[in-house]
This record gives sequence, structure tokens and C-alpha cells, in this order.
Amino acid sequence: MNYNEALEFLFKNLPNYQNLGNSAIRPGLHNIKLLCEKFDNPQKNFKSIHIGGTNGKGTTSATIANLCLNLNLKIGLFSSPHVFDFRERIQVDGKKIKKKFVKKFINSNFNFFDKIKPSFFEISTLMAFEYFKVKRVDLAIIEVGLGGRFDSTNIISPFISLVTNVGYDHQNVLGNTLQEIANEKAGIIKEKTVFFKGEVQNDVDNIFKNECIKKNTKFIYSTDEINIETISKSIKNRKIDVTYNKNIFNITLSNPTEYFLKNSYSSFKIFFYLLKYFKIKRIKKIKLKKRFKVFGRWNIISKKPIIIADGCHNYDAFNSIINEIESYEFKNVYFVIGGVKEKDWKKISSSLPKKYFYVVTKPNIERSKDLNELYDIFKMNNLNVRIKKNINESINYCKRKVKSNDLIFIGGSLFLISDFNEK
Repeated sequence: MNYNEALEFLFKNLPNYQNLGNSAIRPGLHNIKLLCEKFDNPQKNFKSIHIGGTNGKGTTSATIANLCLNLNLKIGLFSSPHVFDFRERIQVDGKKIKKKFVKKFINSNFNFFDKIKPSFFEISTLMAFEYFKVKRVDLAIIEVGLGGRFDSTNIISPFISLVTNVGYDHQNVLGNTLQEIANEKAGIIKEKTVFFKGEVQNDVDNIFKNECIKKNTKFIYSTDEINIETISKSIKNRKIDVTYNKNIFNITLSNPTEYFLKNSYSSFKIFFYLLKYFKIKRIKKIKLKKRFKVFGRWNIISKKPIIIADGCHNYDAFNSIINEIESYEFKNVYFVIGGVKEKDWKKISSSLPKKYFYVVTKPNIERSKDLNELYDIFKMNNLNVRIKKNINESINYCKRKVKSNDLIFIGGSLFLISDFNEK
């Protein structure tokens, strides 16, 4: 198989959450244990940080990876999903996994994979571990795929784990209450390590604290003993002062959103912990490099007209994005929206501003929400809405409508953004 054929095997021959949803999930860690044992447990060859949470785990993972480049270490990053290139998922020092490695990895182990019948995510996870082993990374930042306790990534033995926050998402897998969801996410906490909690959430934090007590693990809030002050903000970036241990660091965040700022507490808190861990006594300046990239998070795609894309896909994420849009003085907002059928679109649409113009469309995947159903939900909430069959038609329609100081926004799913990038 060449590279493209190897990708076709991954996407079409293996159970894939992108297309199948929950039926692609292999409950438990049995498969990933078999896979890793076959490869002599590559995950044991590098130090790791495990990152979970309902929202913000992808951007936080990438920010930590970028900050860690200041430590002169070789850094690996495993994240999901990708937006338009599978290799986004597996990076070392900001460089995507080599196509040759992907091709050889699949070809050399095809018969074994066919026998075990793993999922797409299990193979991707194993591939990341093996690549990090071969590249001899010093530290790998591993993002949880879904939940935590039974996620394939939970085979690692991290010395640091983080949960950014707990919100409602994937309830049909993780549970219908915040407490049930938190219990699944707390499953990544390991014995005698350090656990960071991003947001203070009194209704669920005792679950994490109790798990830490059971595991003899230290519990730390990311907001403890650290202060971040905004110096200036634009649609493109945010300049901040980070104060820790009486030291002030001037940083420019390439993502200006409040959700990114909130998650930055975790990124910087863990970075400062790593300085102590690796016995780096003093650092004069912190460079927030942009080698590790995450796509579909407040990406400015066009300036004329202004087009911004963000993969917000649940109630909390939409609220955060709406607040961000409202912080700027756009005259009109054309909101292109579409996603998967499992999301609570009634709840999401109930919080959307009625003054916006909405265009509902669908990502090019099997699990996409039916257009007519989505349209009816929006109409039921008295939203000004139109239907377009794909992202390309939606954007072209909006471009014909927008005037100076208007915004075109794409949201609802990273899969939808992926379709736009492919045009």
C-alpha cells in the first residue's frame, strides 16, 4: 500500500467515530493493551502528560506543547480529531508524522491489525506511541479522545494529568449528569502523580479530589498562585502579563478568546510546574512558539470579508463563542452552522441570538444532522434561518450578503470546517 491506500485502510476498514459515532467505540482497554504489548509497550519509553476535559483540551494540549519547547526537550503531541490532514494528530516538535512512517506502520502490521480488528482511534493511538518511541521524545502531551477512564490513551502512565473542565457532551457514552461525566474523566488520575483541575467547579470537584486521595495524588487548581492580566486584545490576538512567583512574563496569545485565556491558566501552571520538575532554576523569557498548530479554533480564514471558524460543538462552547463575537462591534453576523446528530441542537439553538442570520448546512460525514430537522429546530426558536446543502454553498451565499463590518462565522463541528478547507 502507498500512503493514500494506507489512509484509506484506516478510514474505511476500521470502525471510525467520525462516521459511526458511538458504535465505533471499543469499550475497555483490552484492544489497546494487546496492540501495545505487540509493540513492546512503546508508551513506556517517554514521559507523558495526560489531558482531558469537555472543552479546551485540544488547545490546552497544543499550548503546553509549544511552551515546553522553551525547555529544550523533544516534545510529542497526540491530539484529535484532525481537521484536514490525518498527520495533524501526531506531531514531534511541531512537525507532523512522516508519511513514510504511516505507510510502513500499516503495511508491516496489516495482518495483525486485521486479526485484532481495532478501531481507527486505537490504531492512531498506537501509531503515536510508536512514533514517539522511534523519535525518542523526552515528553509527550497526550490528549484524551473521549471521556477518560476507558479511552485508549488511558494506557499511559503520566506523571501529570489535567482535566480542563466538565460539561455536558457525549452523554450517551459518559452519563447524563455532570457527576457521572466527571467520574469518567477522573479515571485518568494515576497513583502518586500530580493532578491539575482547570476550572473551579464546586459541584464536581470533590469527585476529582476524592480520587486524588484514593490514589495518593496531589490535587492542584490551575488558577492557584498564578495571575494573568490582559494588556490588550484584538480580533487576532491577546497580549497578556503572566505573574508567577513574583516574576512577570509578557506573552502574546494567537487566540484572543476568553475560553483560550481561561485554558491558558492550565497551560502556564503546568509549564511552571515542569520548570521545577526538570530543575530549571530560572527562565528570563517565555516564548509561546507556534510550531504545534491546532486548526478550527478561532481561525481567521479571510479578512475581506471577515470569516472566522471555530469547532464549537456543545452548549457551553457555543455560549463562549457567542460571548466572544458579541465583544466585537460587528454590524451583522452570518452564522454558518452544522454538525453531528448526537448533539443537543434544541438546547444549543435556544441560546443563539435572534439578531444573527443563520445558514444551516451539513458536514460531509454519515453522522451529520439532517438538514430539515435542524432547520425546523431553528425555526421553532424563531431564528432567521436558511438551508444550504454544503459549506461551499453556504459561504458563497453569505459572501453575497455581507457588507463592511459584517462577520461570517463557521461553527458546529470540526468536520464542517474540514469540508471548507478542502474547497
